[in-house]
Amino acid sequence: MGEPLVSVVVVTLNKVPLLRDCLSSLSAQSHKAVEIILVDNGSTDDVKKFVEEEFPGVLFIRLPRNAGFAGGNNAGISAAKGKYVALINNDAVADKDWIRLMVRTAEADEGVGQVAPIIIDGDKPGILDSCGLGVALDGMTRQARKGEAAPKLSEPSEVLMASGCACLFRSSALREAGLFDPDFFLYCEDADLGLRLRLLGYKAVVAPGAVVTHRHSMTLGKYSPRKVYFVERNHYWVAVKNFPFFLLPLVPVITAWRFVLQAAHLLAGDDVAGFLEEAGFLDLARAYLSAYADAVRGLPSMLRKRRLIMLGKKIGGLEMARILFRHRLPMRKILGS
Repeated sequence: MGEPLVSVVVVTLNKVPLLRDCLSSLSAQSHKAVEIILVDNGSTDDVKKFVEEEFPGVLFIRLPRNAGFAGGNNAGISAAKGKYVALINNDAVADKDWIRLMVRTAEADEGVGQVAPIIIDGDKPGILDSCGLGVALDGMTRQARKGEAAPKLSEPSEVLMASGCACLFRSSALREAGLFDPDFFLYCEDADLGLRLRLLGYKAVVAPGAVVTHRHSMTLGKYSPRKVYFVERNHYWVAVKNFPFFLLPLVPVITAWRFVLQAAHLLAGDDVAGFLEEAGFLDLARAYLSAYADAVRGLPSMLRKRRLIMLGKKIGGLEMARILFRHRLPMRKILGS
């Protein structure tokens, strides 16, 4: 029957040198039934000319303005024709067997809706950037097993969900769950989609041997007010849309506890240099207040989305709670990322 077609979506905003390495790694994949879709998220660089000259087989989609991670990937996924859709960041490089091994894992079990690779930290060879995503009980998500030695898996291993940095989705599962929520724009949108897939009963696993190296060229720092805004707003929406109802009262409590621990770290001098270098106190305070105000303003819309998600879910609240607790991250992991 031949290899199943895989549509690989890459979203870029400038960064042509990194993009060249990413697209080169995709062109060298051992799985040959691949279509590469590049979404230009409103770049000021002439990305189209670069692609036409160096990667003429790539399907190029130009967006007139930055639609964020969610909107950019949705544009690429909407154009995809494959049985599977793979995503990879423009600052990541895939091993040549990345797609083949993820597809093999998905083909072996029709219940798998999302496949995570082993993502290596580009600054620390042999050390994990992530192996799927984990979650705290306020909806905050982080890379699972970050900082550990890269595992050598002999069989697929369950994770809560895949990271949007690099992953594979079954296209039929995406049609059932819907795409990324464009209201998120940046951050936590992969967690939202991953949890929706879990609610539909789809498994999430790591594919043995499927490796990507992530070079971390992100422009928003740990204490960037813009990043703080999106993360603090969106983690509430992740919980509101996807958590069992009886866990929702924990969300503000866990968040408040996280603030206490963060304040204690800063008062103790931990990472205070990074804090002072990246943002002033007033800028951060405004970011937090804006995030909470907009999270509340967005609640009616998120509750309407929750209603639709819960109407279509295939697993009950207790089972979803067990899944969340099984992959729950301790607060030290949340604070350390």
